[in-house]
Amino acid sequence: MAVTIDGETLEDVAFSTKGVSSLVFPSLNPGNQRYSFKLQFGKNRKHQTYHGLDKLDLNCCFRDATLMKDRLSYRLFHLADVPAPLVGHAWVTVNGRDHGLYLMVEKTEASFLARNFGEGVLYKPEAGDMQMSIEEAQYLEENGIPDGYVSESARGGDFKYMDDDPASYPDIFEHRKTKGGREDDVAVIASIKRLSKGKKLKKGLDTHEIIRFFAAHNFLLSFDSYTGTELHNMVICEKDGILTFMPWDYNLAFATYVTGLGKAVLEDPTDILNQGIDTPLVGPDEADRPLWAWIQRKEKHRQAYHDALSDLIEGFFESGAFERELDALQALLAPYQEKDPNAFYTKEEFVKGCDVLRQFCLRRAQSVRKQLDGALATDSAKQNPGDKVSASDLDVRDMGAYTYLPKE
Repeated sequence: MAVTIDGETLEDVAFSTKGVSSLVFPSLNPGNQRYSFKLQFGKNRKHQTYHGLDKLDLNCCFRDATLMKDRLSYRLFHLADVPAPLVGHAWVTVNGRDHGLYLMVEKTEASFLARNFGEGVLYKPEAGDMQMSIEEAQYLEENGIPDGYVSESARGGDFKYMDDDPASYPDIFEHRKTKGGREDDVAVIASIKRLSKGKKLKKGLDTHEIIRFFAAHNFLLSFDSYTGTELHNMVICEKDGILTFMPWDYNLAFATYVTGLGKAVLEDPTDILNQGIDTPLVGPDEADRPLWAWIQRKEKHRQAYHDALSDLIEGFFESGAFERELDALQALLAPYQEKDPNAFYTKEEFVKGCDVLRQFCLRRAQSVRKQLDGALATDSAKQNPGDKVSASDLDVRDMGAYTYLPKE
């Protein structure tokens, strides 16, 4: 099909729906026309790109009343000097008819690799197949998570060393996103093995970048990820035997992935907003997340991580830049959100969501600063309730959330 972007038309672009939950959950609403889409510029016309980009996602934002959780998250990673997808918003028309306001995100595949690394191999680790039927989605809507549910067992996505056989790490090697071969897989395993030994880490990991990744990630409180129970929503690059760790899919950041957090976060998100910066895991033990654990083992790594957090807080939140950018983005999106014929949220819900997002981020920044300054413990279990920054007046559901909790 022909696709026109800012007046520029590209022919023979592959256009399709995309996603798992962003397909099945909206399908439960009769008459819904709003789904996420994927554009592949070179699938039907070899070497065709859109200004160097080979693929773009158009996300429907069905769990994001603010329309900007992903965008602000990637902004924080960019500020932390961590490679992250390019992102923007697009007003989409189909066959001349308005279809709605979408989040436009660069695919982390060939063009992303070329732009950020020049060469190397990209993997997008995933525990399990992440498929979901309409029937399963309907069950979650009506009943919550079944009793006894457990997440998929890790098969390499936790980055724990098992052996030297690539077949032992299907979470990683079945999800290679760019050209590569067995020698690249072997290099990844060598880095994981080095991580397990905890020695000469710089020969297998971009330690500076990974520290800064966790500084941004742990601020964002995104638990549909490596720091939660689900081993996905991450990208790694192997180049010359060195691993780099990057973000993907933060539409459930800001503590809006409630599964794993429990009902308490819906009643009062104060505890999770003050999550200790040195205890960011919700669900797994530190021994099961070695890519994070090494930062805590040595004071110099922990201090570098604290310094990176301080830089982000000072440069983006305490400087006023965050509020200025959020105000500008909200003003830009508001008229399009209001006229969107397929919007999941009303104008009032959009405004409320943006207000809660603003307050949540500013108070999270206050909490992190208190932790860095020693006024609040960096270990969640050691925090004095009276020292915490209150969030009792906030409801994370106003931002759009995943709240299918187990039955009590």
